[in-house]
Amino acid sequence: MSLKRKQVYLDPASDRLLKKWAAEKGVSEAFLIREAVDAYVARLEREEAGGEASDPLLQLVGMHKGTIPPDLATEHDRYLEREDGP
Repeated sequence: MSLKRKQVYLDPASDRLLKKWAAEKGVSEAFLIREAVDAYVARLEREEAGGEASDPLLQLVGMHKGTIPPDLATEHDRYLEREDGP
């Protein structure tokens, strides 16, 4: 496999975590970055192919298993303020 060199900039917190995870797993930081990029690109390809909802909010559809008040669309803030829900 031929690898291409890329340069990335990380914030200090991400850099510390990357170093920690690489040491814990016994792999290089570059290996973890390649794994992350591969997973992200695979997710994008699934979304593009329609295998996964591209909008994370769409994953919420169908989660509520109770009665939905008829005025929920217009009065949602009022229901969100209540501790017991609609």
